[in-house]
Amino acid sequence: MMRPSLRSASAATVVLIMSAGWFIVGAVLGVLHQPLGSPIWLLWPSTIGAVATATLACAVAARTGQGPAAAFWQRLALTTALLTAGTAGQAYDCVSTGHPNEMGTITAALYLGAIGVGILALVQLPRPRRSWRATVSLCLDIAIVAVAATIIITHFLVATSAPGANGNAEATMLFVVLAAACSAVVAVIKVGVTRSGAVNRRALWALAPIGLLGPLSWALAPLLDNRAFLNPTVVTLPTAGLLIVAAARLQTLANLAPAGAAETTDRPAGHLGIVRQVSPVPYAAVAIVAVMLTAVTLRVGHLPPGLAGGSVLLTLLVLTRQLAALSDNNALLDRLDSQAHHDDLTGLPNRRLFTAGLGRRTGSTTVAVCDLDGFAALNDRLGDDAGDALLRAAAERVAAVAGPDGVAARLLGDEFGLLLSGDRTDVAEALLQAFNTPLRVGGHDLLVTVTVGVATGDGPAVPDLLRRAELALQAAKLTGTNRHREHSPELDATAQHHAELAAALRRGLDHGEFRLLYQPIVELPSGAVIGVEALVRWHPADGPVVSPAEFIPVAEHSGLIIDLGAWIIDTACADAAVWQHRHGANSPRVNINVSARQLLDPDLPGLVADALHRHGLTPDRITIEITETAVFAGGAALSTVRELRDLGVGVALDDFGTGHSSLTLLRTCPVTTLKVDKSFIDDLNGTAEQEAIATSLSTIASTLGLRAVAEGVETLDQATRLHDLGYRYAQGYYFARPAPADQIDAVLNAPVPVR
Repeated sequence: MMRPSLRSASAATVVLIMSAGWFIVGAVLGVLHQPLGSPIWLLWPSTIGAVATATLACAVAARTGQGPAAAFWQRLALTTALLTAGTAGQAYDCVSTGHPNEMGTITAALYLGAIGVGILALVQLPRPRRSWRATVSLCLDIAIVAVAATIIITHFLVATSAPGANGNAEATMLFVVLAAACSAVVAVIKVGVTRSGAVNRRALWALAPIGLLGPLSWALAPLLDNRAFLNPTVVTLPTAGLLIVAAARLQTLANLAPAGAAETTDRPAGHLGIVRQVSPVPYAAVAIVAVMLTAVTLRVGHLPPGLAGGSVLLTLLVLTRQLAALSDNNALLDRLDSQAHHDDLTGLPNRRLFTAGLGRRTGSTTVAVCDLDGFAALNDRLGDDAGDALLRAAAERVAAVAGPDGVAARLLGDEFGLLLSGDRTDVAEALLQAFNTPLRVGGHDLLVTVTVGVATGDGPAVPDLLRRAELALQAAKLTGTNRHREHSPELDATAQHHAELAAALRRGLDHGEFRLLYQPIVELPSGAVIGVEALVRWHPADGPVVSPAEFIPVAEHSGLIIDLGAWIIDTACADAAVWQHRHGANSPRVNINVSARQLLDPDLPGLVADALHRHGLTPDRITIEITETAVFAGGAALSTVRELRDLGVGVALDDFGTGHSSLTLLRTCPVTTLKVDKSFIDDLNGTAEQEAIATSLSTIASTLGLRAVAEGVETLDQATRLHDLGYRYAQGYYFARPAPADQIDAVLNAPVPVR
C-alpha cells in the first residue's frame, strides 16, 4: 500500500498536470478559433476547470501541512472555491447576455469575496518577532511599497481604456481590478518585506503575481474587442490557476520533506534585537516609480499633479526610512561594542574590558581572581542549563563584593575577577564569606565555595596584577578548596620553575627518563605478597632524581599527566603480564594510580583496554587507584570509573576516610578495594577513640564485601594491631620498600609474617 506521504506527493503532481492541461486546452482553442464568429462559451469550461483544479491543489497542501501553514492553505482553498464560483457566474452572465465582458452583482461579490479571503490568508500569516526599531523600519518599508503601488496602479488605470461594457459593469470590473491589485501589493509585502516563515517562501513568491492579473486583464480588454470568446477573464484566470497549483505543489513537497531538509525561509532576529535582513522590494518599488515618472515627464513634458504629490510623499518616506536605517546602524554598533566588552551569559565585563581598565590604572590597585570549586563536576552532574544559572548567581555575588566603585568581570569559564582601588587584600575574605551561603539555582540551594588569588601594586606594577593574581589563585588551589592566597615574589620564581619543570618533563617522556617501582601489598598475618602498587620515579639524565611530590602537580597543571599516565599504564601492564606468565594465578595484582585529570579524559577506558589486549593480560590482574576528591561530585569522572569497572579491572579508593563524602561514594562508585589512609594507621596503639575509627573502616569494608588495605604500616606493632582489629591486607615500609620490577620475584618468595 502506498504511504500517505507518497500519495500526497503523487496527488500534487497529478493536480499540477491537470492544471497545465486546462491551460493548454484553453490556449489551443484560442489559437484554433480565430474566426470572429466563434461561440462566446468556447473557453469558459477550461477556465472553470483550471480554477477548480487550483482548489483541489490547495486542499492537498492543507492536508499535508501543520499549524499556520495548514490554516493558510485552507483559507486559500476557500479563496479558489469562491473564485471558481465567480468564474462560473461570469460565464453565465456573458453567455446569457451575449456580452463578453458582462459581470453581474453576484459574480462581482464572489470575486471580491475570493480576493478578501486571499488577503486575509496573507495577513494572518505569523511574522517574526521584532524589536521596536525593526518594527518601525518594517512599517516604513510597507508604506513605501504601498505608496509606490498606489502611484503605479492609479496611473495605469487612468492611462488605459476600460473594457467595453455598460457603465455599471465597468465600475464593478474596475472595483474588482483594484481589489486584485491590492491583493498583489499585500502578497509582495508579506513575502518580500515582512518575510513570514510559516509558508514555503518559493510558494508565496509563486502566488504574488496573481493579483497583477486583474490589472493585466483590464489592459488586455481593448485588444480583445470583437473576439467574444477571448474575454479578459478567460485569458488571465487559467494562468492564475496554474500559478496557484504550482505554489501548492511546492508547499506539499516542502511539507513532505524529511525533518531538517525543509527550506529555511527566515532567520529570526538575533540577540541584538535588530533584524539585519534587507528587503529589496522597497528599493525595487521606488526604482519602478522613478522610471515611470521619468517616462511620463519625457512624454508629456511635465508631471500631472497626482503623480507629483505621490512622488513627494514617496520621497519623504524614503528619507525617513534612511534616517531609521542610520539609527539602526548606530544602535547596532553600540550593541556590538557592548558585546565585544561584556559577557553574554552574566552581563559582566569580559576579560578584554577588565584588562583595558587595569591598563588605565596608575595608583594603588588590587586585583582579585576567584573560581568556583568543583564547577566542572557540578556542570556535568546538573547539566549546562543549571551550570549557566549557577554562573549567573555567582556573578551576582562577585559583583556585590566589588560594590559600586569596583569592577567585577567574568574572565573565563567559572573564573571571575575584581578590580578595586587601593590596597584591598581583605577582598579575599569578603569573597569567601560571600559564598558561605548557598546559591539559589533552579529552585534548589547549592553550596559552592571559591578559591581566591589576590595581588596589589601601583605604578608600573599595575598592568601585571592580573597575571600575579592568577598565579596566587593557582597556588591557593594546590593547598585545597575554599582557600585564598596573596601574591608574593616567591610565586613568580615558582611559576618560572614550574614552566622549566614542565619543559623538562616533556623531554623526559621523550627520552625515557621515567621508571616504575612497585611496593608490595601483603596479606595478614602471613605477609604473602598478593599485589603491588606502581609508583613512578623520574631520573633526569642531567640531574638528580625529582620527587613525585614535585613533578606530579606540574604534570597535572600542564596536562602532561595524560601522556605520563598512558606510559605508566602501558609499562605496568607489561610487567604484570610477565608476572602472570611466570606465576599464573599467584601473580600479584598491580595497582595503578590514576589522577583526577586522567579521569576526565574520555579515552582512558579505551587506553586501558588496549594495554590489556596488547600485553595479553587478564583484567583481574589490574586495579585502578583513584582518590575520593576525584569522583565525589560524580559527572564525567564517575562515568569513566564505571566504564573501567565494566572492563573487569578492580577499582581502589585511595586515602579513604579523608575525602568529602566517603560513605556516599561507597553507594555510587563501583569500588572493590578501600585503602585506609596512613593518618589513621599512625594513631594506632593510642587511645580507644583513635582505634575506633580504624576498626569502623575495616567493618564497613567487610560488610560491603570490599577489601580493606591499611596504608603506611611502618612497625611490627602497627601490623599486629591491624590484624587484631580485623585487617587482612596491609602495605608499608615494614613489609617492603618500593623496588624495580626485576626485584619483585625475590619479595614474592620472602614474605614478612606478622606473627
